[in-house]
Amino acid sequence: MDYRKANRAFLYMILATILFTLLYSVWMIRTAATMPIIVNNFLSEMLIFIPALAILLFYGDRILVLVPLKKIRIQSALMIVLYVLLLFPLVVFVNSLSMLFVENTVVGLADEITGFPFWEMLLSIGIFGPFVEEFVFRGVILQSFQRTGRIIGSILLSSLMFGMMHLNLNQFAYGAVMGIMFALLVEATGSVLASFIAHALFNSAEVVMIFAEGDVLGQAQDYMESADYQNMLYISTGIYFVLAVIGTALALCILVKISDMEKRQAFFVGIPKCKRQGYKLITVPLILAMILAIFYMVGIEIVLSMT
Repeated sequence: MDYRKANRAFLYMILATILFTLLYSVWMIRTAATMPIIVNNFLSEMLIFIPALAILLFYGDRILVLVPLKKIRIQSALMIVLYVLLLFPLVVFVNSLSMLFVENTVVGLADEITGFPFWEMLLSIGIFGPFVEEFVFRGVILQSFQRTGRIIGSILLSSLMFGMMHLNLNQFAYGAVMGIMFALLVEATGSVLASFIAHALFNSAEVVMIFAEGDVLGQAQDYMESADYQNMLYISTGIYFVLAVIGTALALCILVKISDMEKRQAFFVGIPKCKRQGYKLITVPLILAMILAIFYMVGIEIVLSMT
């Protein structure tokens, strides 16, 4: 599958997700009922998975070619755990930066998440979600883009699309950053399995923290509405910036080590010098998808600010 078809699939994902959200909102207003978050998560992931899989199958591409799932060394898997831990300050920094302008989406969902058994949310958010998203974004989309030879452009653009797919400004910010770090992990190992492990570890850690600190998150929500919150947010953002710089630098060193263990170091460190072909990754369907996503995200923030 080439980059044009991948962009078209992304447009279908955005359209389907926005349409689903609007229909769901109308249903809630009319019935005063809500959909369980675990069902909502499943449907949301299917709206990403089905368009990508349908286009993949329609054009006859082999799944394991476009979504490389080759085995990685046990040592590499252990290094991925360390890699994820080192990236947490970066995620917290970007999240704090976005919270200077918008609300934290995950904190707002804490009560719904803890309303279900821990193992169900772990499977939904920690395993199923990462599997679908890595299959689509580090598999179908990233690999389709890379057939043009534009490795850096493929990493950046697929990560931007990954952030936009969340359709809220808070998760867009750190989703795009994590997309880059997950994509680099795929480049270092040659396997989407590596990014799935990292993504699953990250999401699972979030689920564990939400269940372990449910009361704390509730207090955090109250504090976020207090007068002192903004001043403390500026200070904590500065502290996390320093930690993020140190953690990210160490994480990149880990990536080089992983690439060496997977016999891909020459390719990985040579990515900036990769020869590009004369293709432009941005097409009309992608531009339309991004415009829709931006308008939707901004519109949601405007509506929330008015309520």
